[in-house]
Amino acid sequence: MNISSNHSIILIKGKDSDEFLQGQITNDISLLSDNNFIESAVCNVQGRVIAFFMIKKIEDGFLIAILDSLSHKFLSHLEKYSVFFKVKMSFSKSVDRRIKIMNFEAWNEYCIENGKAEISVDLSEKYTPHELNYHKNNIVNFEKGCFTGQEVIARMHYRGKLKFALARFEIESNELLKPSQIIQDSSGRKVGQIIIYSNKMGLISLKNKSNLKNIFFLEEGRELAFKSLDII
Repeated sequence: MNISSNHSIILIKGKDSDEFLQGQITNDISLLSDNNFIESAVCNVQGRVIAFFMIKKIEDGFLIAILDSLSHKFLSHLEKYSVFFKVKMSFSKSVDRRIKIMNFEAWNEYCIENGKAEISVDLSEKYTPHELNYHKNNIVNFEKGCFTGQEVIARMHYRGKLKFALARFEIESNELLKPSQIIQDSSGRKVGQIIIYSNKMGLISLKNKSNLKNIFFLEEGRELAFKSLDII
C-alpha cells in the first residue's frame, strides 16, 4: 500500500466497525483481508464525493489513509452517523511498516498515470463518483447494498447521463496549474476543472461533448496548450 507524505492515518475500531463502515463507504468491506487494501470514497446524501481514501483491515478495526486537508471533514461526516454504533475513531501518528510513503509529487504522478482522481478539499462534494471514473476503477461496488448516497449513485449508473468525463492531459508549457482551477472555452464558458496536476501532466474533469480539439483557456484568459488530451 502506497501513500504520500500529505496523507493522514485514521483508525476506526470497535465491535461495530465493520457494520458501520459498510453502510458509509462506496466499496465493500468484505473484500478486505489481512493482506490487502481497497480504495473507496464517502459521499453525501446527494451522491457527491466528500473524499477518496485507502482502507486496510487491522486488528480490531480498520486503517484509513486520506489527504490531510480532508481528514477532519471526513471524520466529521462519519461522526454524524456513528452515534448508534460502538466504534472509536482517532488519528494515528505511527505508520504500518508495510506502507510505503512517497513524496507528494511522486504520489500525484502515480495517481495521474493510473487515472485515480483523488480530489482535494476544494473539490469535495462537487462531483459524483461516475464523473471521477470511480465506477471504472473499482472504487464503487454496486452489489454491496446501501451506503450514504447509494440510491442517487445507482440511479446514475443504470439510467443517468453524465455531465462530466475524466480526461488525462499533458501541456506544452511549464504552466503551474493547481487542483480546482477552471478551464474555459473561447467564449468564456466553463468546460472543465483541474483535478490533479504534477509536472505538466494531470487529470481534468471535462464537460461531456466538449470538442477535444478546441482551444482552451484559464480563467485569467491565458491559452492552455495541450500536448495531449484523452478521455479515460
